Amino acid sequence: MKIHASAERVYEALTTADGLRNSWTRDAVLDSKIGGSGEFGFYEHKVVTQVKVDELKPPGRAVCTTVSSSAPGDWVGTTITFDLRAEGAHTLLSFAHRGFEQANGGYVR
Repeated sequence: MKIHASAERVYEALTTADGLRNSWTRDAVLDSKIGGSGEFGFYEHKVVTQVKVDELKPPGRAVCTTVSSSAPGDWVGTTITFDLRAEGAHTLLSFAHRGFEQANGGYVR
């Protein structure tokens, strides 16, 4: 995805609670440090995913591991990765959610 913003600004939107509330889900809590924890709620908190922050490399990469989730399927142990690359006045964002044992109702494409 190409975003018309600096990599620093996109990184902040993906690695802080305020940024996540404005870019991904309004129901977000995050301790923005390696080893920190976070909780993302979706659909009026009907689906809740808790994560542990594994890697923060400003302004290019953020990785967390799902430690619990009420999402369909088995999300526990999956990794959510955001990779950013500056390209002029834009930032290329690559999002990946990996580690599913099989493609099923909880699988994210």
